[in-house]
Amino acid sequence: MIKKILLGTGLLILGIIIGACGKQVTGADGYYFENESFRRTNFEVDVVLASSADDLKKLEAEHKVEVVPGYEVAAFSTLSMTSMHCTIYMIDPKVSYQPEWYGHELTHCIYGKWHTIQP
Repeated sequence: MIKKILLGTGLLILGIIIGACGKQVTGADGYYFENESFRRTNFEVDVVLASSADDLKKLEAEHKVEVVPGYEVAAFSTLSMTSMHCTIYMIDPKVSYQPEWYGHELTHCIYGKWHTIQP
């Protein structure tokens, strides 16, 4: 009986391991990490706080941000390829606190274009 329980437990664990292999974990923002276009671990970051979603949309248009039709931008970042500089644009957390998007944009500062445009 103990051998059957151990065998069953072992098979269950093996199934979980095999099932998890190759799966990509989706973050709270709906995206998953694909391939980095570069890797930076030492750079400067500026943060621009928009006072509303409308103000963020104006900044988005000004910087010609690529947007998925039907999606609203919660934050975005711009990268300088010539200097070690990144700017994150986001709605002031006092207005709309969405930490998953801030982390998403910081990940762009570190890894560049790491996902396709659609989540």
